[in-house]
Formats: sequence, C-alpha cells, structure tokens
Amino acid sequence: MPIRTGSSSGLAAAPTPAPPPSSASSAASRRRPSSTTRSGLSGPAVIASLVIGLGLCLNLMNLGFLTLDHSSTHDYHTEIITHLLGFGEGGKHHIRIKDDDEDTDVEGGGGGGGPDDDDINLDDDKVLGEIEKVEDLLDADESMAAKSGHLDEVHAFKKVISRAVANLELCNSLPKVKGPPAKEVQQITDTPMLSEFGIMNALSEWIGKVEGEKNANNAAGQHRGNNDEATAYPVCHLPPASSCQTRTYTAVLMSHATDRLKKLKGGVVDLSGRGATEEVILVWNSPRSLLESDSGGIGQELLGWDKDPSHKMRIFFALENGLENNLLNRYHPSIKPKSEAVMFFDDDGPFFDERAMSKVGFELWRRNSDVQNAAFPRNLRVLSDRMKDMQKQGLDLYLKSILERSKGRNGDAEEGEVDDIPFTPTCRERTGDIIEYNFFVFPQFGANMALPSGSIIHRNYLCFIWHPAFEELRKFIREHPTHPDDQTVSAIISQLSGKPPRAFPRTIKKGKTEDKANLRGGGGSVVNSKATNSTKRRRLLASEEEYIDDGIFLTEEEGNQLHVDQNHRRLLWQQKNWGPMREEAANSLIGYFGSLNAGSIGWCAGTQYQKKQPRSPGGFSCDPEFPTLDMVPWIKHGGLGFDICTD
Repeated sequence: MPIRTGSSSGLAAAPTPAPPPSSASSAASRRRPSSTTRSGLSGPAVIASLVIGLGLCLNLMNLGFLTLDHSSTHDYHTEIITHLLGFGEGGKHHIRIKDDDEDTDVEGGGGGGGPDDDDINLDDDKVLGEIEKVEDLLDADESMAAKSGHLDEVHAFKKVISRAVANLELCNSLPKVKGPPAKEVQQITDTPMLSEFGIMNALSEWIGKVEGEKNANNAAGQHRGNNDEATAYPVCHLPPASSCQTRTYTAVLMSHATDRLKKLKGGVVDLSGRGATEEVILVWNSPRSLLESDSGGIGQELLGWDKDPSHKMRIFFALENGLENNLLNRYHPSIKPKSEAVMFFDDDGPFFDERAMSKVGFELWRRNSDVQNAAFPRNLRVLSDRMKDMQKQGLDLYLKSILERSKGRNGDAEEGEVDDIPFTPTCRERTGDIIEYNFFVFPQFGANMALPSGSIIHRNYLCFIWHPAFEELRKFIREHPTHPDDQTVSAIISQLSGKPPRAFPRTIKKGKTEDKANLRGGGGSVVNSKATNSTKRRRLLASEEEYIDDGIFLTEEEGNQLHVDQNHRRLLWQQKNWGPMREEAANSLIGYFGSLNAGSIGWCAGTQYQKKQPRSPGGFSCDPEFPTLDMVPWIKHGGLGFDICTD
C-alpha cells in the first residue's frame, strides 16, 4: 500500500485558526491552474470549477474533514479530489511550498524545472494511481450496493476514505522535514508498522467488491474472522446519535484462565444485581473443560449459572463458536448482546459501582450512542505546534456542538444528524509527526481512546470491528506484543462516527443527602466528598488485562473502594520497553488512518465545574474530578443534555 503520508484535518504550514473568507479569494488568486482538467472543461467553466475547488480545499485545510450527506457522497468526493489534485491530461503537477513572503503555486503543464525537495510530485505512479482509483471508486454507481443492502455500510466507509484522501493531500502540501526529526517513533518490536493511510486501500478494496462487476451478495461472502464457514458477513449499520428508547445494557466480561475466577465471580454477582443490567456475558477463550475441572469449584458454579435460564449470566464459548483465543472476541458480533448498549469490564475489574456506570455512564451513552463512552479515557499527546493547534480547534468545535445539541433536543436522533468533528492530521513520513502515549492521567477533556473497563459502545459497532475490511488491523493486534485492542477499537469507532469519545467519572462521591445504605457496587464504601484533586495521593495499583494494557492509576481511596487486587496480576507494563511498545502501536494505528480525533469532552462541560487548565489535555479539567450525583448535568432536570432524553 504505497501511499504517501497524509492527514485528516490538516491546516497548511501556518498553525493558525481558520482564516477569514477573504483569505480564500486571495489564496485562489495566487494559484495557477493547469490548462485542462479531467472533465475536459475549458475557459470560464474551468475557472469557476477551480475557484469552487480551491475554496473547498481551504475549508478542508481549516476544518480537516469532509461532512457528507449520504445521498451525495460520491459526487462530493469526486468534486473535492478532482479540484484538490488539479489533474490534467499529461504533464507534471506538483505543489511547491514557498516562504511566507512568496506566492504558493500549483504548477502544471510541461513547464521546465522539476520539483525540489519541498515539491510534491503528483506524477508518482504509485501515489497518483492510488488516488485515481479511489476517485473512480467514490464516483462509481452505487446501484449494486443498494440492491444488496450494503449502501449504509458503503457510505460509512466512504466517509472514512474521504477524510483520509483529503488529508493525504493536505499532508503532502506541507514542507518536508529538514534534517533529523526532534523525536522519532521507536521501532522496537518485530511487528511491521502499518502502512500510512493504509485504510484507503483496505476500504476501497471492500467497496470495489460490493460495487464492482461481481454480484454484491457474493462479494460480501467473506469469512467471519477466524471462522472457516463460507457464510456471508452481515451488513453493518452505524448507530443513531442517541438511543433514548434503550433502558438496559449488556455487560461483557472476558477471561481464559481460572486464577481470576474469584474476582470474576464477584463482578458477575455485582453486575447481575444491578437493575439496568439485562444480561452478563462471559466470553470464555479457553476450553469448557477448564471450567469443569476448576479445583476451586467456581468454574462449575459459573457453568451452573449459564444453564440456569433465570440467571442473568450466560457464557459464550469462543472456541466452540469457531474462534481462537483473541482479545477481540469480546467485541465479536456472535456474542449477540440483547441490549443495544454494551458495557465492558476486565475479568478482574475494577467493577465501577452502579451509580457511576448505570446512573451516569449509561445515561450519557443513551444521549450519545454513536460514540464510545469511557470511564477510563486515555490521552495521546501531539508534539508539533500545528497538531496542537488543530487539536484545540477540533475540541473547541466538539464542545460547541455538544452545547448546541443539548439545548432541548428530545427523542432518538437519526444517524448522521450531528456533524463530524475535525480530526488532526498525522504526517509522519512528510513532517515527522508522532504522538506520545500519556500514561499518567485519565483526562475528562482531550482523551483520544478508552481502556476497555468501564467503556460503553453501541451493539452495531461489533459488526464493524470484525468486518473483513479491518482484517489488517486485527492481524496487527494478534502480532504486536502489546495486543492493542483498546487503541484499535477506539480508532475504528471514532473514525466511523466522525467524533471523539465522551468521558464520564468512574467514581461518584456520596452527597450530603444520600443514603449510604442505598448505594450498591464496588467494595461498599464511598469516596469521601471532602477529598480534592490537589490532595489526593495517586499510586499505581495495577494494569488492565494481564496481556494487554498499560498501568492504571487510581486514587488510594478508589483502590480501597473497588477492592482492586494486584496480587494475582502479571504487570506486563513493568516489562522493559512496555511503554515505548504501546507508543509504537499507537503511532502505527493512528498513522494507518492518517488522523487523530480531537479528544473527549468531560462530564462537566458547560457547567461551573469546567475549569481552564492550559497544561491539561484538552485545555480543561473538571473540578472536582469525581462529582456527586447532583453535579452531573445530564441526569437532572434543566441540566445540560438532560432534555435529549426526557424520560
């Protein structure tokens, strides 16, 4: 997949906010179009087309994304890409980046002088060939996709492709890095880095099968994950922006060994006792016989619950369903969750209490069911000024869209009602862009991904996570030493939804008027509301799943409340180079899509508890970090977001 690096929201070289409309006309006047276009237009028609195209390009450079109406997806893409590249019939076409006091030219025709080090030669057969194939694909007839029922899925994939194509070209408009970069990605594993902008080829190939000459139904008949049965993969559909009609959630746990069964059993009992829990699914990645022969007797008890139709827990035996031991099995559509809301926990916790998960997190998901909702959010730091400015611009727009959407909308929003949020381009090859994995905080604002425990997603995303088009990503998870399923799932969901995650507090303090006897979950104790962020001593208690995740920092009070036990954990994050390996994986995955979401919006958005913190991810924080129930806006009358679901 020899595609040159690009980005998904790219500003040009100047790291400034979106320029005023006057800059679009001045920029257009500085560009010299080639004499012909692919459409064969000439004269006034060419000039008009170029003016429109250049204006759209500047919008892309300022906003960093394409907002597409499903009814006109391919036409919009074709117009953008044609004018962005300025293809002509023959001759060189490259963009030269000059100093700030010089003009920026688009050179075409057969003029003399080849491109210098700062020139992007769009005649590179590999780059041009890939772009032209994508252009043709986006303009293709969609009748076959409509006939086979794949149209919604194709539209979802085309939005991701369009973001990648636009940012590929925007990255290529930036000056190449001179000399060695200040920091490089440490390639310390044997796992090859994913191809930058590889998502373009992966999704284009799948769409080509659906819209191509072959019968679309046959084209979709690819194997489901590791299943050798030649059954057609189901058609995937994006979830709605809100799911107010959903009253319950499915809780999913996953395990493969008996040494954690005591902790797992406690989590199953806790979750099964919660009113909003419709079912608890235990994804078991080992043979059934391992539970049958458990010397402690807990395995047999779990099997008994599985056979009891009155018990909320059931076991999904991955190996008996044609799957291998795989971290992604908890996201496999074959687990068939009953509820549209799917909540995840690791087998040894922490199992955040009912107030945090049911009364706060689940209610947030009902109002934002098209994004990942996270109790354990993580930040991926960007380093360049350009990327920092883009992150700030994107997060500000996300915050604005949430505040505007929360002003009185009720009922279930339709798919696509909320516009995409600008993504930040990662131009690793072109400009040396890299990101850093931030192990030290769980920020409410500016989080780009979520750890599995305490995350909530819509059931529809399971279909996408295991879609044949994403097999390259699943292969990467299997082969990379850190098995970064969390990073991958967050990237897929944010790219498909066009938005970052939402964050909610994993701990809810006891209010003055609350009855302690009515509080369920965790270890039964309640965090003292007098503790403040500045006085809480944080200590490293444990990692997530023994074979996946990074260190989790909890307050000492949280650790006591949740009964987090580190005695039975193998802290792989303490292994040599564990942090750099996680960072390597993050750069590989984000580079594959070519862009990073702008970062999460916290629970306190739009309230008096939202505080400016320039040194914090996203530039804001919530104070207090852990609120009482009456502070959370979307669960009280008149609060921000409450009216989205008024029941």
